[in-house]
Amino acid sequence: MYFTVVFTIVISFIEIHTQHPSKALILANSHKPYLYFDYVSDDNILQNPHIIAMAVFKEEINTTGWSSLTVSTSSDFPDYLQAYWAGFLETNLTFSLTASQWANTVRDMCPLPLSKDCQALRKYLSENMAYMLNEAYKNDKHSSFWYHVALQLWQLKGMSDAFDKRFIKRADLLNRNYLDELVDNVMGIYLLQLNGDLGDLVSALSLPTLKEGCNQNGHPFIASSSCSALIKVVDSNVYLSHVTWSPYSIMLRVLKHYNFPWKIVNNTGSQKIPGFAITFSSYPTYTSSVDDFYITSANLTITETTNNVYNKTLWEIVRNGSKNAVLTFMRGMVASRLAKTGEEWITYFKYNNSGTYNNQWMIFDAKQWPKNKGSLLIAEQLPGIVSSLDVTKILKINGYWASYNLPFIGDIYTLSGTEEMAKMFGDWYVHNKTARAKIFRRDHHKVVDFPSMLSLMRYNDFMNDPLSTCPCKPPYTSNSAISARDELNDPKGQYPIPSWSYRLHGGTDAKIVDLSMINQLNMIAISGPTYDDLPPFRWSLIKDVKKPLMHPDKWQFPPVITDFIDYPKANSNISARFLSFESLF
Repeated sequence: MYFTVVFTIVISFIEIHTQHPSKALILANSHKPYLYFDYVSDDNILQNPHIIAMAVFKEEINTTGWSSLTVSTSSDFPDYLQAYWAGFLETNLTFSLTASQWANTVRDMCPLPLSKDCQALRKYLSENMAYMLNEAYKNDKHSSFWYHVALQLWQLKGMSDAFDKRFIKRADLLNRNYLDELVDNVMGIYLLQLNGDLGDLVSALSLPTLKEGCNQNGHPFIASSSCSALIKVVDSNVYLSHVTWSPYSIMLRVLKHYNFPWKIVNNTGSQKIPGFAITFSSYPTYTSSVDDFYITSANLTITETTNNVYNKTLWEIVRNGSKNAVLTFMRGMVASRLAKTGEEWITYFKYNNSGTYNNQWMIFDAKQWPKNKGSLLIAEQLPGIVSSLDVTKILKINGYWASYNLPFIGDIYTLSGTEEMAKMFGDWYVHNKTARAKIFRRDHHKVVDFPSMLSLMRYNDFMNDPLSTCPCKPPYTSNSAISARDELNDPKGQYPIPSWSYRLHGGTDAKIVDLSMINQLNMIAISGPTYDDLPPFRWSLIKDVKKPLMHPDKWQFPPVITDFIDYPKANSNISARFLSFESLF
């Protein structure tokens, strides 16, 4: 079908973001060959059967610490159009938030003229983008993996156009040549997608000015991220929780719900993907979670914590991977859309391993619980290898599974160089002896409900807990806790391990689900550094560092619960779903 595209702009970019919530849709009228772009306030229009994509956005950073976004598309239109306009609507509605996140993180990383390191990064990313596009074009009719790589790139192209305030005049322009423009635009908002992959990529390519650089406000471009995760059995229920550890400059957060009824492959008779609906924690104009924390319509919950690569010989695999790999942020989302089981998720994820953002992934399949097999699988990645293991029996025997940035699988533990680090530095690098392993082992039995799970995942009493001690001056570190507050470490202290020291980094949230919430695609979430046993984080107390754009000064927000209304179990038509927040406790 040929469409001539006409845009009707009802509200300006700035005005959009003062509306709560803001709504937008792309409308194709089958009786007239026009495609309309419109901001809507009348909910009746949402029943129109010719809507390609619809989005609802609510910005509540100053009241809850979160923004919220739902994006839905209609299967009455080609998947690539759904993907493009979904991306366009997301970035248009979140424009102010996206621009602030860009400025707070990567904007100053590679200013023009590009430095030698930035030229090397651009070369790698451009080659990799060209590789992904070429493979997708060749294989989209028979390979579900490559078809969904292509769709994620179409979504990214829509985001890029919205960020550049670029409006397409004719739908036939959305073709292969147009998508190929991404090859020359990898230093734009594509860099936002790489929040997880970029650290390992910069290390592998030996780009010291990027690794050590900071933007004009004193925030690092690249900073190591870590996380804590816990899966806890309580009677017949299971609770799953994840705490993101990251630089504080990245704390413009968005809770998202996507409903994309895309086909498995690019064939007319293809079925709809299992993970057509996904709820996840994320950031403005990110196509993936990056935390990572996903709940899918296949009843899978997927999360991870990051493992470091100390064996530097592995970086050669990454350096040579620009033309044979897909970065982790994309493989994780592709796997989450396509998989019905944990085993399938790992099969999709390990394909075209990039060796960047090397994590321990946990895939919990609520459909399998309480069977002794298939409920909880883990996958651990390094350059050149992804090893996996079914740990359901361990979960059932111990009553919990905890993850805290150390490999569990033996070959990954050895090959990553973590075993050698343990020989040099001791228990901090030993899986069952590190501080968080001991804290989880001591305290997991305290979890009996949502409040107690949240309390454990926000736990940090580093000046009083004997498990937070270290051979340091002073003799403790905030990093040895479930939710770090590294800015509370002594700036003048002596710490033999860099991650124990002072930095603007720590636990920046907590997300929790149980079996019933997995089925409903909802979660409980709290934003910002922990304040249970510690003073709330305030930017105004940090010397010589400017508060990032759009950040609140004081981060002391209550937990919230998402409520996605009218979740369509089997309806290909889109409907309005609004994300509402309630005070949980």
